[in-house]
Amino acid sequence: MIRIAIIIFDDFTDIDLFLMWDILCRNKTDWQVKILGTKEQHRSTHGLLITTHGSISEANDADVVLFSSGRIGVINFIENKSFLETFSLNPQKQMIGSICSGSFILAKLGLLENVLATTHPDAKAGLQALGVATIDKPLVCNGNVATAGGCLSAIYLVGWFVERLYNAEKRRQTLKAIIPVGQSDIYEQLITSSIKEGIFNKDESVY
Repeated sequence: MIRIAIIIFDDFTDIDLFLMWDILCRNKTDWQVKILGTKEQHRSTHGLLITTHGSISEANDADVVLFSSGRIGVINFIENKSFLETFSLNPQKQMIGSICSGSFILAKLGLLENVLATTHPDAKAGLQALGVATIDKPLVCNGNVATAGGCLSAIYLVGWFVERLYNAEKRRQTLKAIIPVGQSDIYEQLITSSIKEGIFNKDESVY
């Protein structure tokens, strides 16, 4: 069973966690999803208190690691040496992704060196200040590392790793339940093109 970790922290962006969590938790056969943090509970940007399932250190043994975002939360944690040093991620053996300002954490972990990345438009200047070259795309993938920009791009981020680990049909089935009625063809085109156009490293090998 694939182990998926979603990383949160105080002042995380609500939808970035909940959309990925909701999509992934509809399947309890192929993967197990855990919300990980630095303490037992973290409060979201809008005040929801979320109980975590374990420590961020568990991400080091996960197959897929997804970093949530949060304008205030991320800024606080990328300056937290203890937080960053807890991670020992390996993009050769793990699939690693971020949504919006979660890309700042990937940058601080050295996972965005000499590659293009994306993030939320409001966070673009901040990511560039960390020395990362950015591009205005909803999804940017380099090998097993991906960044997504804009909250709804979580659909593309989840679709990307599910398709790489399984196949396009598995990705379609995973996202099917959240697609607006009568717009399956529109979204299939959007998702397919966003994933295809977002892949800059064409090495399709997955650990």
